[in-house]
Amino acid sequence: MAFLICLLLRKVAPYPRWDLLGCLAVCAAAMLAWWRSASGRTGSGWKASARPVPEGGRRIRWWPERRVPLILLVLTAWPLPLFLLFSSVADGSPQVAAIRAHSPRLSDVTIVQVHHSYLKKGKGYSYYESAVTVTIPVRDGDGDAATGRPGKGAPRLKSTMRSPQPPHPGDSFPGLYAPSDLTAGVILDTRAQLRSLLGGRAGPQDLVMLGVWGIFPLACAGTAFRRRAAALPWDGVFSDGEPRMLRVRVVAAGAGDRFGRPISGSKSYGPLLSPALRLISSSESRDLLLERCLDPIPLAEALMGAEGRLYWAPKPEDRPEYSVPALLVLDDGRYIRGTTTIGTPPHAPAGEPVTEPLPENLQAIRPVGPYLLWQPQVHRPGLVCFTAAFLAVTLLVSGAGYGNGSLRLACFLVAGAGPIVGLALINRWRTHYLRQLVRQA
Repeated sequence: MAFLICLLLRKVAPYPRWDLLGCLAVCAAAMLAWWRSASGRTGSGWKASARPVPEGGRRIRWWPERRVPLILLVLTAWPLPLFLLFSSVADGSPQVAAIRAHSPRLSDVTIVQVHHSYLKKGKGYSYYESAVTVTIPVRDGDGDAATGRPGKGAPRLKSTMRSPQPPHPGDSFPGLYAPSDLTAGVILDTRAQLRSLLGGRAGPQDLVMLGVWGIFPLACAGTAFRRRAAALPWDGVFSDGEPRMLRVRVVAAGAGDRFGRPISGSKSYGPLLSPALRLISSSESRDLLLERCLDPIPLAEALMGAEGRLYWAPKPEDRPEYSVPALLVLDDGRYIRGTTTIGTPPHAPAGEPVTEPLPENLQAIRPVGPYLLWQPQVHRPGLVCFTAAFLAVTLLVSGAGYGNGSLRLACFLVAGAGPIVGLALINRWRTHYLRQLVRQA
């Protein structure tokens, strides 16, 4: 956000952009701190992956259920600063630098000749791109365009411009030029856009583009935070189905396929290979399928042998392969949310009907945590892509690609594609990791 604000307040500035580099340095420090926390590293070593949270921890939102909308939020918000950075780098051309170095002036210039004018149309835009010759108003002491010596002539310069209507000789348009060095040429655009080239805030065109694209991250943010995801442990577990309960014990980690129950008449999703905790009852075993971002092995090791009750509520019309929301409440007062496959008895124990109201002390249970989120065997390839994208942005704000279109384009391609490729690799490697757990079982 600070990166975007810096670009909005000062779109074009000399390189290196120390304000943007400062934002990136803070971001790098925050990511390093997150990695130390997510990987379980502390100053004294590794911390437990399933340590009880402090009293009152039950108010912590069950954030893994927000994983998909939060990923979409990041992917839609990422292009906002990247687009404005691309616009800033493109506008901060050598011509702009030459004009800024010689007392730039912003004033109206007059068109004396139109060489050609083409209409360019596309989905959502239409404008004329024209090549014109303009006269530059030169005041006393400004100097002659060709020689740089004082004079009172009205030099002529060629330039290109965009306008909603075709230009005509005699029309006046705002122009940016350097009276003492007219060899740098003149730039024609709106006054707001030209002021942004002099170190002002972003122009209206950039603000319109950011506003239009900003609808997508706002929609994703509204989806992710429109309700308190799992503010209570049993939210979404006890729906219209018949509540069931089964005494279980945690025995191992594993993985299994999850088929989602159809919502509002739509088709069920799946199969989605997900991590799982192996639970055993007096008769048969069941799996508690977890969110894909969680690693079941350290979680199962920390909870090995723990006993508790598994709650779920199948509906009469549900198929055996459907996975329904489930809640595992351990005897020590902790809980884990997930899903469980309905299955077919006796291979999948149906449990006992919950005929009594939920116990009062259920409100005092707390989520198992914190979770070990850093999985080297899953996240390392994605981390390489994220690091490459971060370094590409750092090179851009340091001035790499200034006057070199190929290098600049390569940096932007890496910066834009890095997060997407990284997420795709993480998803692929996570699936491979979970398949190994299935084979081991």
